[in-house]
Amino acid sequence: MQMISVSLLILIGSLLSASADISSPIIGVLTQEVYTDGLISRYFDNKTSYIAASYVKYLEGAGARVLPIWIGRNRSYYEDVMKKINGVLLPGGATWFNQTNGYADAGEHLLQLAVQLNDEGTYMPVWGTCLGMELLVYKLAKGREHRIDCAGKGIALPVEFKEDYKKSRLFTSISDEVVSAMVQENVTYHWHQFCYTEKDFEEDLLNETWRVISLNHDWNGIEFISTIEHVEYPFYGVQFHPEKPLYEFTKTSIPHNAASVIAGQYFSDFLVSEARKSNQSFANATEEALRLIYNYKPEYTSILGSSYIQQYLFTNKEMGLEEIPDIPDEGGDGDGDGNGGLYPPIPLL
Repeated sequence: MQMISVSLLILIGSLLSASADISSPIIGVLTQEVYTDGLISRYFDNKTSYIAASYVKYLEGAGARVLPIWIGRNRSYYEDVMKKINGVLLPGGATWFNQTNGYADAGEHLLQLAVQLNDEGTYMPVWGTCLGMELLVYKLAKGREHRIDCAGKGIALPVEFKEDYKKSRLFTSISDEVVSAMVQENVTYHWHQFCYTEKDFEEDLLNETWRVISLNHDWNGIEFISTIEHVEYPFYGVQFHPEKPLYEFTKTSIPHNAASVIAGQYFSDFLVSEARKSNQSFANATEEALRLIYNYKPEYTSILGSSYIQQYLFTNKEMGLEEIPDIPDEGGDGDGDGNGGLYPPIPLL
């Protein structure tokens, strides 16, 4: 990483303060572990976490700014961050939910704090994509595992809306033209080996907490839940990757037609519109400038074999960590940078 000088950041911060308001909210994107046997560790020294740049572009393309949220930090760090940002995105990827001081532990802090903020009257939306959606359900179900095996890797599908989808917050204002594109063409890109089903949601009463908005079917015809929103809180999840048709070009199975781009943009526009409802901000422009993603540069990693065109890579020092966490070898879901191509197993609870 090449850090911009502090004096320049102060100037940038002043300009941002003068020009930016709630119309350009700040959304925190959670970082994720880099594993010792993975591609990143082979090519980059001392990098211990990452964010796929497509998530940053996805939010910026809808008018938001991005703040990286570090894994492995203590509770006070997450409390501080959540008082200053306007929303959270839990990205997809490849990691274990029972990995100490990683993605899942950080996600738990963020979700607990998001619930608290919303209960106190501060609007705080949370969005989960693929693994992020799985984490949303898992953590709000108090760590009880509900996922099943699912053959959902490398498949582009239309959206199979539930009959009452227009009653959801997510789709209440969607135009007929966008709905038509979503249901008639293969606009959502899936890459996952686990999924949730309506049957499981009903058996464990998760359908009293989550509204199921759309379904899909995997390669073997198994029906699974593809879009959800929380009944009470502004929490949303999709099992597919709306950012990939817009910003990832590493797999021929990813659709890039006009309909898939329109669909992906709809979801980013919605999330950013939710974040605009939050009135939180940093105490001063300098602190804000020092925390944004612009302090870091993405690396061109697809040329090395990554499934991401670009990634932001971070060291422990940049994350404020003194020690390198004990991270096991990568399992991977084939959508990260592992060499095994295996999805992380369901944790033994």
